[in-house]
Amino acid sequence: MGGLLLLAFGVTYQWKSSTVNFAENGKKRANTDATMPLTAETSKEQVITRSQYLSLVFENIKPPRPIAKVLIDGTKASKDSLLIALKWSKETQNQPLTCLLESELYSNFGEGDLIEIARNSIFVAASISENQKVSAYLYQNGKTLIDAGLLKDSTSIPLRNALIIYQSEYLNQPMAFLKTLKESQKIDSNDIELNYIYLNLLKKSNQWEKAIKKLEKLVSLQPQNPYWLFETSDLYGMMGDSINAKIYLNLAVEMQRKIEPK
Repeated sequence: MGGLLLLAFGVTYQWKSSTVNFAENGKKRANTDATMPLTAETSKEQVITRSQYLSLVFENIKPPRPIAKVLIDGTKASKDSLLIALKWSKETQNQPLTCLLESELYSNFGEGDLIEIARNSIFVAASISENQKVSAYLYQNGKTLIDAGLLKDSTSIPLRNALIIYQSEYLNQPMAFLKTLKESQKIDSNDIELNYIYLNLLKKSNQWEKAIKKLEKLVSLQPQNPYWLFETSDLYGMMGDSINAKIYLNLAVEMQRKIEPK
């Protein structure tokens, strides 16, 4: 099940600008599959310290001295200092550092949204599979935040979606993520991100007919979104059904033309 194609849905780091917002109609197919990150391959859980993590994050580039001081101070750093460092991390598009600082601002000062911060950690971890230790730190930190959030609201679908990614891509525990997925469906079977995650699990396990059914549901949930028609065309193409692949491609192109601004 490794290598699941994720939907980075609703996150607020720099990555967001290049992802598809499936809640909005009329988005072009460009910038979809190419910008949706592939998750990390199965990795064994390993404990990474904060200092080790920062050493890896800044292995090839060094932060300015004032930022470095904030990072060295760690839990002793003031809220204002952390906010300045966070601003710098976003300006330089250093997503791993942004995740760390968001987490510390929340843990130390209650700053930020727990759900958003937890999801950021998980989805950034999934996008940087080439650096397993950095990814592992973010997965572990994200899981801690997910647990805290689910203690407050065990029905939170955004957190449960992130938990599925953690269980499938970091721990590689099929029974665990399938259990979470089934429970989540009982809470909200119409959640777009949950259905998209499920779709890609079906595709990765070559369950083509079930994947088509899942796409039919996504089309019904967002009938004005051509993305799902493009996906259906692609899937039929993978199945070797060129007739249906062409039919859905034409439908997708026609719908996209209708909703594009003139």
